[in-house]
Amino acid sequence: MSPGMLAIRADADARIGLGHAMRCFALAEAWCKQGGEAVFFSGAALPDPVLARLDDAGIEHRTFAAPDTGDEFAAAAAGIGARWLVVDGSFVTPGYLDKARNAGLPVLLLDDAATGGRYPCDLLLNQNVQALPENYAGHTDATILAGPGFALIRADMRESIQPRMIPERPQRILVLVGGADPGGHLEALAQAAARALLKAGLGDGHVDAVIGPASSWKPPADAGPIIAYHRGVKDMGALIAEADLAISSAGSTVWELSLQGTPMILGASVPVEEPVGAGMAAKGAALYLGRFSDCPAEQLVAETVRVLQDSAVRRKLSTTASALVDGRGAERVIDAMLGIGAGTGIP
Repeated sequence: MSPGMLAIRADADARIGLGHAMRCFALAEAWCKQGGEAVFFSGAALPDPVLARLDDAGIEHRTFAAPDTGDEFAAAAAGIGARWLVVDGSFVTPGYLDKARNAGLPVLLLDDAATGGRYPCDLLLNQNVQALPENYAGHTDATILAGPGFALIRADMRESIQPRMIPERPQRILVLVGGADPGGHLEALAQAAARALLKAGLGDGHVDAVIGPASSWKPPADAGPIIAYHRGVKDMGALIAEADLAISSAGSTVWELSLQGTPMILGASVPVEEPVGAGMAAKGAALYLGRFSDCPAEQLVAETVRVLQDSAVRRKLSTTASALVDGRGAERVIDAMLGIGAGTGIP
């Protein structure tokens, strides 16, 4: 039986990046695979790469003419016959959720911080490694889904996953700063990665630095023989598979890296990434350097050299990270949604 219509409210732009929108897309994609339909609502025009993915998946997109307070989303969702509402982003307040629930439909809230006073929703998802159900005790009556076992990863990132090989002599470093890079860290991280390769005696190595789809930054005309900048990447999974080490901001990309068992060094580009980086380090699944803006280049170079030269460290990071994520998070979330919709709870 079809799961029905899903109404999603999320945004993406150069300031907040693409993480909220892309993880909601992963959920919508999995929902549609089970025979449902989805409509994606945003408060402003979405970046072209997000719109292209929605179009390719047959997911309709609508933009509100003015900032919505929740009433507009509730009315629009009821108008399309939605079965569930999904909301994700910093615009979501308890008042917004109260108004969205006026549609009389169950609401799934995606949260990262667990710092709110009240969460009026039916299902609450925090996919981050540090998330615990007890973080929300006394603040909601919702069913809680916590941890990276529920990480929402789109289908193309889950295809053809191969066992991670940990070479004694690593060759490729992948540098990622999310969809927008609001702090402008990409070039400095790429240069530090190149210096680390040289200091580690790996001058024949290579740095792949990805310019996010919402970033307007242009790389230098001559970045040198070691660094290659990539814009408009169509197959991020392949770049991840080829990387022996990733230097990344601690956003949603962490779960894509974990899925492939990629050894990673993390930093925070924005405050919401700090607990994710710290949580990954606490699990032994990554090294965490704190805020990129506070991390001296020499520290990053030294840590990168150490990891490059120690295959045992890379192997442990890989094994621990890959144990956190299996790529079936979206299906687990949908199972919970359908169970609640049927009044039976989580199967």
